Amino acid sequence: MIETERLILRPWQVSDAGDLYELAKDDRIGPAAGWKPHKSVEESENIIKAVLSEPETYAVCLKETGKPVGSLGIMPGETANPKRGKNEAEIGYWIGVEYWGQGLIPEAVRGACRYAFEELGMEALWCGYFDGNEKSKRVQEKCGFKYVNTERLFMSQLGEYRLVHCTKLTREDWQKMQEYVLRPEEKADEAEVENLVRESFWNVYRPGCSEHYVIHVLRDDPAFVKELDFVMELGGRIIGQNMFMKTFIDGNDGRKVPVLTMGPICIANDLKRMGYGKILLDHSLKEAEKLGYGAVLFEGNIKFYGKSGFTYAREFGIRYHDLPEGADDSFFLCRELIPGYLRNVTGVYNTPMGYYVDDKDVEEFDRRFPPKQKLKLPGQLFD
Repeated sequence: MIETERLILRPWQVSDAGDLYELAKDDRIGPAAGWKPHKSVEESENIIKAVLSEPETYAVCLKETGKPVGSLGIMPGETANPKRGKNEAEIGYWIGVEYWGQGLIPEAVRGACRYAFEELGMEALWCGYFDGNEKSKRVQEKCGFKYVNTERLFMSQLGEYRLVHCTKLTREDWQKMQEYVLRPEEKADEAEVENLVRESFWNVYRPGCSEHYVIHVLRDDPAFVKELDFVMELGGRIIGQNMFMKTFIDGNDGRKVPVLTMGPICIANDLKRMGYGKILLDHSLKEAEKLGYGAVLFEGNIKFYGKSGFTYAREFGIRYHDLPEGADDSFFLCRELIPGYLRNVTGVYNTPMGYYVDDKDVEEFDRRFPPKQKLKLPGQLFD
């Protein structure tokens, strides 16, 4: 059995046939994984019986419910592919459509990698994704697999040839990924952190960026929480950072309810989508909880931050200041650190004034850094 934060990977059982059929009958899954969708519960049952003799084939189950949501296998290299070495294995996986976009498969694959390297003694692991399957490509990138080559393989269950892009993760690279350090930011880190933030946000929300100047001025703001100013270090290099500010909710009942806001938060561009951001975020939130803070509200993407317990602030009855009624507020997120902290609280959130910086000051500060080209790109929020 393999256990991760949200999942348990256990051997398939015949009693899972009904659940497997509901997942595997969807015709969006089978071709992407190299097999035809299941046609009946009986077929699913027969497949489970066939894999019972394969010791490293797992049902990927939610811890909370025990319900299978997908499948993962670790196949010894020589069995999977004669080109693989004795101490190598191939990892294959799929997950039910209703569970896409929740980060469950990257979590399962990372757990399988740990198990394969630490328990099975593997020296290298292989994965692969069919040509055009960008979702699976991103899963493997997030888990540290690197592209090796492309092969044309005959998929017997599909009865056709498919291009498979092969990726590989070595024990050495995996060990390097584990050797991160989370620590408070120090005075000597400031310039390196500001450059990291600049590189991460450049041309993302506007031509150029202001976030590196924002973090520069926030450190001297009375609302800045120095105890919650973190960097993530890998091999002596700072690859991530996060920080928090104190603010409040103007309650409809006249109260001012203390809360935190967060950011900027970032990971180095070359290490994004590999799980470091979530590690940094979860650590930061846990430390804020230890210090007794009740809730965090900020602006972000629910697809990423939802994996760490955030939901829409409107669900708590909290409104974003200056946002017209009926306007899209899906960017405004909240997480309680103390359960029930925002119970019976409704009102308006206030962004700390330190986040509002003058464009002229940003331009002056940016001259301290190497020149970079400002580009107006699709999807930017500001001109």
